[in-house]
Amino acid sequence: MIRNIHRLALSAAALCTILSSSNSSAQSQNTLSLDVLSSRPQLVSGGSALVRITGTATAPAVALDGKDVSGAFKSDNKGNWIGLVEGLRDGDNRLVAKAGPGGAGAGEASVTLKNHPINGTLFAGPQQTPFLCENENHGLASAKDDSCAAPSKVSYYYRTRGGDWKPFDPKAQRPGDIDVVKTTEDKSVPLIVRQEKGVINRSAYLINVMHDPAAGALPTPTASSPASGWNGKLIYSFGPGVQANYHMGRGLGMMTGTDAKFYMEDLSVGYRDAFIARGYAIVAGSLNVFGTNSDDVKSAETAAKIKEHFIKQFGPPLFTIGHGASGGSMQQQMIANAYPGLLDGIMPARLFADAMTFLQPLYDCELLANVFKSGTWTREQMNAVSGKYWGYCVSNGTRYPHARIDNCDATVKDMVANEASWKGVRCTYQDNMVNVFGIDPKTGSARNPFDNVGVQYGLKALNDGKITFAQFLDINTRVGGLDINGKLMPQRMVGDAVALKRAYETGRVNLGNRGGASVPYIDIRTYNDGDPIGRGDPNVDVHDGYHSAVVRARLLKYNGTAANHVMLTAATYGTPPQDARTLGSPLNVVSTGALTQMDNWLTAIAADRSNKPQAQKVADNRPADLVDACYPAKAGSVIGQIERVTDMDRCRALFPFSADARIAAGGPASNDVFKCALKAIDAKDYKIAPNAEQLAQLQKAFPEGVCDYSKPGVGQTADAKTWVIFSKGDGEYTTLP
Repeated sequence: MIRNIHRLALSAAALCTILSSSNSSAQSQNTLSLDVLSSRPQLVSGGSALVRITGTATAPAVALDGKDVSGAFKSDNKGNWIGLVEGLRDGDNRLVAKAGPGGAGAGEASVTLKNHPINGTLFAGPQQTPFLCENENHGLASAKDDSCAAPSKVSYYYRTRGGDWKPFDPKAQRPGDIDVVKTTEDKSVPLIVRQEKGVINRSAYLINVMHDPAAGALPTPTASSPASGWNGKLIYSFGPGVQANYHMGRGLGMMTGTDAKFYMEDLSVGYRDAFIARGYAIVAGSLNVFGTNSDDVKSAETAAKIKEHFIKQFGPPLFTIGHGASGGSMQQQMIANAYPGLLDGIMPARLFADAMTFLQPLYDCELLANVFKSGTWTREQMNAVSGKYWGYCVSNGTRYPHARIDNCDATVKDMVANEASWKGVRCTYQDNMVNVFGIDPKTGSARNPFDNVGVQYGLKALNDGKITFAQFLDINTRVGGLDINGKLMPQRMVGDAVALKRAYETGRVNLGNRGGASVPYIDIRTYNDGDPIGRGDPNVDVHDGYHSAVVRARLLKYNGTAANHVMLTAATYGTPPQDARTLGSPLNVVSTGALTQMDNWLTAIAADRSNKPQAQKVADNRPADLVDACYPAKAGSVIGQIERVTDMDRCRALFPFSADARIAAGGPASNDVFKCALKAIDAKDYKIAPNAEQLAQLQKAFPEGVCDYSKPGVGQTADAKTWVIFSKGDGEYTTLP
């Protein structure tokens, strides 16, 4: 696990404290120790690893499979010997260190480094085929094979005093309009950025770090540099959307879209260029954009490799903050929970807990919309049955059709239409993640975890007197389901028990009770429930706020506390994307303020030398004034006029959240049941007891029984695994210790 390892400019004592909790170290019987800083020892990639040796005052003797590599190690003058061990072959490599003369006795430490190809699989399972490389879209050399390998490329950019980004040529005359900024370390530096692009894990990647080439060299794992404004901290940017993969992708993190000319700024959430201007390094990958790749395991694998590459160049960051909206929020939470250590804090915006929790309400919307095509239904009734503003379902019920086999990117669709080798590609959620779910022998396609057997749609609406029993029966008789190809069918959909079990066990359903229990979480959203700015039913935003309430309910249910989770809701300003791109908008003010708070929080945790469990450190070091809040707009002409409200009763009145059809059918607020346990129909469940004829009709609509939400769902377990490896592609998995 990559733990919260300080930059090597910190004291040796601080490093020893942090690294002693890492399971990426091998300890001898005496004081000599050997630690892998760049990755877990079993998950090295690219033929090299950054290693740290302590316990010897003089240069250690180090051998890789018997070959002397001592020359790779340098002192950082803090009692540590740091070296980039290169030349690793694929598979196991034995690294042995011995104390140098004058060290602590004749100590010896060793570790086995398991190396993997930089563009091959690490833990996400067999790579997809076919697969389309899109190197040219990132300004990289064309791929020669499906590894997508290409030489890395370095460019420089600067920000003008007017706020524009321009290319910077280190060899040309220095521009006179370079902006000067102050970093979080109170260091004034010219805003010149070194940007590296390349291919890792068949994903395009970028690394942005402040560096003035005229002032000196880049920082290294053993030395800081006055030429760099890097504050020693890292932002990992995760991009939005939800779609199947089969291609590299053309976006990079949240720095996407037509305005992302140089990939310097966040243009979609509210930070603008606050990350780079405050001194953070930024990394991102094209396979960390969920609109390209909705496989969170592959996103985690990509993040592990890109972060490893960064650490080899610059050393371990003090901490890594995940950020990104929508599909980017899903990745942060799922990775933090299932692959702990990759992210130290997360700032999900327009949050959804995970992809399955996002998709299930949309599938229900489509089914209910089909029911409401016939019969007489008022708007109030449709709101009550769906659990939300009905325009949400009108707008979004089929906008993210991840149950459809043709839910492919336009480029992938073109390949399917014109290339014989692409025939048969299926772009459903589960087919895209076949390595996790495995193949259903009955269909030959991936096992499907989605289900609606026994769901009593409209139960709350019935008991609240908003629909009649006849309407309740009509809904549940005609609601049907989606078949294996995502088409409407009269039968309800039956989730595969194996797929459901794996979804819970391996973290596809994110309960926040593993790594997510010990990660600081600042959850930021603009208010989009209903139609707050009157855009009409076809344009209702998909990011309704109850998903934050779902996350909160899960943390409380599974951890007994939500001390690591802070919810911030800002007023919507104008027509999106004005919220994100306007300096001084409510979202911009809240987001940049939250970034300061997250930095303070993580810095305090890193400085906490106590023996308390990590979750307790997170709770104890949360800034006292960082609490749940909402930010309604004040009257007036100034964009940034917002009010901070910490009275959550008032916030709920100002910004009421809705729910969804499963919660409106009696499901838990945690929304964590994807296939319910069943029970016999019970007349006591209905406020007005059904008569004999109605009971008979209910029995016909629910021949196997109805949902019993007092019991766990089918396959549901809180015993989720971390660091899961899907090596065979058949859904079977192992875990790292």
